[in-house]
Amino acid sequence: MTGDYAFLAAGHMGLIEAQARRIPLKVLIMDNGCAMATGGQPVPEGLLERALGGWTSFVHRIDKPADPRAVREVLSRAQASEKLEIVHAVFRR
Repeated sequence: MTGDYAFLAAGHMGLIEAQARRIPLKVLIMDNGCAMATGGQPVPEGLLERALGGWTSFVHRIDKPADPRAVREVLSRAQASEKLEIVHAVFRR
């Protein structure tokens, strides 16, 4: 589990290692559009999507995190998978 800015700063490198070693890693990215650990600077628009661009077949979005049914469905699918799964949960206002 990581924030959007933390994932951009270092998290995406682990995806390469997990894929090379065939580790069924599960990643949950909490996307609030801000670097909260360093003062709340905005994450540049579209940057996270570009970083995830090469991983689209592994990415599942949660666009309505207030919908428990939708959240449960995406997380359950990721948990049951035997491959790398990236859940991109969008919490932007």
